[in-house]
Amino acid sequence: MTGRIGLLLALLLVATAALSPILGVPVHGRNFGHDSDYALTALSFMDAAWSAGRLWPRWVMESNFGLGGMTFLTYPPLGYWAGSLLRRVTGLDVPGTLALAVMLWRLVFLLGCFLWLRRHVAPGAALAAAALAALLPYPAVVNPWIRFSYAEVAGAAILPFLLLALERVAESRDGRGLPALALAFAALAMTHLPTCALVAHLAPLYAWAYAGPRAAMRVLGGGIAGAGLAACFVLPAMGMLRDANFEGLEDGTWEGSLFLYGLPRGDSGWIQFLLIIWSAAALAGLATLAFRHLGGAATRGPLARAAMLLLVACAALMTVVSLPLWIVLPQLRSIEFPWRATTVLTLPLAAMAALALAGGRPAARRLVLGLGIACAVFAPAYLWARVAFGHPDWPRFLPPGERLTRAVNSPRGVSSEHLPAWALANGWRVKWNGTETAPAPDPHPRPALPPGAERLEAGFLIPEANAPLLLPQFWFPAWTAVDGKGEAVPVRPGRDGFLEVAVDRPVRDLRVTIAVTRWEWAGWATTGISAAVLLWLGLWRRRPGLAAAPAMAARDQGGVAG
Repeated sequence: MTGRIGLLLALLLVATAALSPILGVPVHGRNFGHDSDYALTALSFMDAAWSAGRLWPRWVMESNFGLGGMTFLTYPPLGYWAGSLLRRVTGLDVPGTLALAVMLWRLVFLLGCFLWLRRHVAPGAALAAAALAALLPYPAVVNPWIRFSYAEVAGAAILPFLLLALERVAESRDGRGLPALALAFAALAMTHLPTCALVAHLAPLYAWAYAGPRAAMRVLGGGIAGAGLAACFVLPAMGMLRDANFEGLEDGTWEGSLFLYGLPRGDSGWIQFLLIIWSAAALAGLATLAFRHLGGAATRGPLARAAMLLLVACAALMTVVSLPLWIVLPQLRSIEFPWRATTVLTLPLAAMAALALAGGRPAARRLVLGLGIACAVFAPAYLWARVAFGHPDWPRFLPPGERLTRAVNSPRGVSSEHLPAWALANGWRVKWNGTETAPAPDPHPRPALPPGAERLEAGFLIPEANAPLLLPQFWFPAWTAVDGKGEAVPVRPGRDGFLEVAVDRPVRDLRVTIAVTRWEWAGWATTGISAAVLLWLGLWRRRPGLAAAPAMAARDQGGVAG
């Protein structure tokens, strides 16, 4: 019976997830497709860079309305690498690839949950609980449709694999499995940094409840090792923070969405969004408690203990209870929105549902089936309601070519957080004050390219120059210039936020490009050292004759039939 429920819910998940490639990428509307323009534009940037032979285009010259931005210097690239690879495999256009990628990431989440829960319960119970978690409103409606947060959908898919690696490390006494845990942390950081920052605070607590304080310390070590692996991204992003516009970090953004911290502030659309988010979180929390009650003795043990602590910690971070932590900890404020903890709330529910099903209680099966079907119906019902009753002038969905063009031309297609600090100081933030389909006028005239200048993939080639010149790219410290003889030419912040090449002598074949910064060199060095240490650790643990630490004697009813 439990196996049939699991198969039914898994098929419902596939059907609801398939709505993404069937319908396509939505046009931004009221609580619908909020970040879709950005996701489309970012994937088009990454895809164009791959076509030009650049695997990681940290500076994108087409960003910020053609004046350049640090798109993938401060935004994790892994999800967009996956999207670019998928496009080459399928041959789809950019919008079609993005819509398919959203579906596939949701199925990866299902697979990860199943593999994680299979360690503790029979396959039928693991599949049913994993499918139920994937059908909940937050992962099935809020992230892929209301917010269209592509990177967060991808990051959520990594979470169950991280818990799988975490439990293996917690169960060992010799650090066995630490490289896999470090790799999971690094993958999460390279996919969605706010989710990684959130999980970095919660993972040691989960390990402590699962296997004790020593396990928590080992998991903390795995997180540090993961940060080392991801240093090629994290170190440059943090080191060059002062040269970027991170307006969401220290402007009190988190205050407006911390539950019970005063009355919600904002327009009706934002308040409606908060009510949807908080309702989704409440549903996940109450369902988790219901499964704990129904499961009885089956919902006891290490997994249940860890899941309940994870539930309580996530709930606390979303509410005013954790206000002192949000005030004191800058790394917590980097999450920006406390309601992002709802992503993690799906995991305690999955764990408790799996254990309750393993206990064999008919009421648990009925609740899983009823809640799963209700959630599966809610997703298309929400889409239908938004499309049917949306504003008559709202395009809803467009053909792929029109959809990408609209995204590229919209202020929503680029993030103001990727505006360099020098451009911000010169008033270029006003570009985002335009309409839905067009940015505001430039605050300053753009300099023209010198005669005969050639625009490169990441810079310019200027045949000759005899005096200082401005180029139509924003100033950023990574810019460098050399002449045809290989001699350096000074570059500096120019007027109105632009890049100025301080030519102090007649030069020919002047090449102005984005160079690898010292922060990037340091990041790659740290990543290389971390990878070498973890490789050595993994090989050393596999030495013949090395005594393996015993696994935990009992694993929360792991052999109970489902």
